[in-house]
Amino acid sequence: MQIDSTSALNFPSLRAAREAKGMSLRAAAQRSGIDPGHLSKVERGEKQLSIEALYRLALVVDLDELAGHLKPLVHPGAAA
Repeated sequence: MQIDSTSALNFPSLRAAREAKGMSLRAAAQRSGIDPGHLSKVERGEKQLSIEALYRLALVVDLDELAGHLKPLVHPGAAA
């Protein structure tokens, strides 16, 4: 089975993790290399992230368990 998107994730938890870290959406997007508008739509469940972008975001907002699961799936150099 190949995982190609974030469709199975609970998107509000991405927002909650970002907010718990005290990080604005714009700051999280910038640090993870994601367009802020796209990240906003991801958090609302309207868009998806690639595995690489989700990995970078997980690193930025300290979702270590998620980042650990995604690490074997990302190309070298995809880290933020």
